[in-house]
Amino acid sequence: MDKLLRQFIEVATFKNVSQAANKLCLSQPTLTHNMKKLEENLGVQLLIRSSSGVRLTEYGELLLEQARMMQRIYDNTLIKMDFLKERQERSLKIGTGHAWWHMFLRETFEQHRRQHPTANIHVDLGNHLRLMDLLLSGDIDLFIGHEIQGLNPRAGVSFLPLLSSTDACYVRTGHPLLGRVVHQDELQHFPYLELTPDEPRYQNVMEDMQPKQRERLQLHVTERIHYSTNSIVTAIDMLAATNSILVFPSCMGSYFARFDVRPLNLKEPQRDNMVGIYLMREKVEDPHIMAVLTLMRRHMEQNRHLLE
Repeated sequence: MDKLLRQFIEVATFKNVSQAANKLCLSQPTLTHNMKKLEENLGVQLLIRSSSGVRLTEYGELLLEQARMMQRIYDNTLIKMDFLKERQERSLKIGTGHAWWHMFLRETFEQHRRQHPTANIHVDLGNHLRLMDLLLSGDIDLFIGHEIQGLNPRAGVSFLPLLSSTDACYVRTGHPLLGRVVHQDELQHFPYLELTPDEPRYQNVMEDMQPKQRERLQLHVTERIHYSTNSIVTAIDMLAATNSILVFPSCMGSYFARFDVRPLNLKEPQRDNMVGIYLMREKVEDPHIMAVLTLMRRHMEQNRHLLE
């Protein structure tokens, strides 16, 4: 808002130039000069000066009424601009696998929302190759997922390790393999259920597909009936309706137990995976991103007993 109008509001409110000058931290001669300048700019007399102070002319009364309205509009505009600035500077676009949302990222979301109630937040759940594609295109700021073996080293991303995760094989209660020790080769006789499978259109982020191909060979994926979905709710329904087997992080056991889905007792140990945060290298020291990572690590540590 124009400084002369702000000063005029104070003079008109106090009806005294000296008191208004004290509040505005100005000298009385400076404020008197500014009021005369405002009158010259408008071409009308606003104030009638006397030894006891000032009173408003008809023009002054009109200007005071309108100036106070402009002051309110201006102040409200500044408040809205601060909200918009907060929303833009503290906005968060994050990707994650289903397991990590349930294990600790949901709490990070809640804490971030409480700290920055005006900020926009978008969470994208899915396969790590799809999330990597979103990261490279700038659609998300970071994502949490398994370390991608064979990733193109020229992608310009950093991987910050968080934890080591072991897989388990989940089946419905009543599955033929449940309740005894199961050998690895027995699994191939049952349908393979894949949650958030790799999509060929996102293989451009890979330099070497052999690690993924070896993984699928070990699971005998091409030799088995294959179900797939990108929804954890749908995967649970598929498990309940079939004898399929879902390979998923063992830390999700308590979550799946709510839906009568149990891990098999496998004789051979399952593979370990490193889970971490992927983000663009240029954002590794971004203060906002670092604050989010600190929140994330804090909630992960609080849930460490569930993740092991």
